[in-house]
Amino acid sequence: MKFLKLKLLVLVVILFAAGSAFASYSYEVTVNTSSLTGSGLLDFQYNSSSGGSSTATVSNFTTDGILAPLNDSGDAQNPGAVSGVLPNNVVFTNPNLVNEYIHAITFGNAFSFLVTLSNPGSGASNGYSTFSLGVFDTGFNPLLNTTGGVLGSDSAGTLFTINLYNGGTATSAAFDPSTNVSPTPIPPTVLLFGSGLLGLVGIRRKA
Repeated sequence: MKFLKLKLLVLVVILFAAGSAFASYSYEVTVNTSSLTGSGLLDFQYNSSSGGSSTATVSNFTTDGILAPLNDSGDAQNPGAVSGVLPNNVVFTNPNLVNEYIHAITFGNAFSFLVTLSNPGSGASNGYSTFSLGVFDTGFNPLLNTTGGVLGSDSAGTLFTINLYNGGTATSAAFDPSTNVSPTPIPPTVLLFGSGLLGLVGIRRKA
């Protein structure tokens, strides 16, 4: 009986570790654009730096501004690496150094969305992929974070980056006070599954 309890506890630890290492990472992003007027470009990128195969999905996009129609010259996709069109889901893969989606917008007071990075691949121990967003005018001059900085990815116009590392960890950084990037909780399915297994351990103890 004690051996069975030990096996169940070990299984719970392994599954929680796997859930932590390989679960999706989701971030709520809100950008205050009340200081901007007129039209501009949203430049989403999911770029690989020796990153294993993975995906980034933009969903739940909302704005009080106006997204340009599909045939507007400001819209662009990287064929084969990006699918979907805002305000619907846009899914990025990372086969190239640069995988990009650009959409024209007439600015309102704010826009927000959820970005989910999934299925971190294996590869070089120091490899990763970076999701980022830049905001520019129609001439591609930066409108927010206009001077850039010293953080490498903090180039002018870039509002934030989220790095997904090979093996399954993630970090985020915001570069402009207009932008808030907040990680969402651990996926509920992982918590429920782990809690269920812990319940089984409890039942076994009573038996």
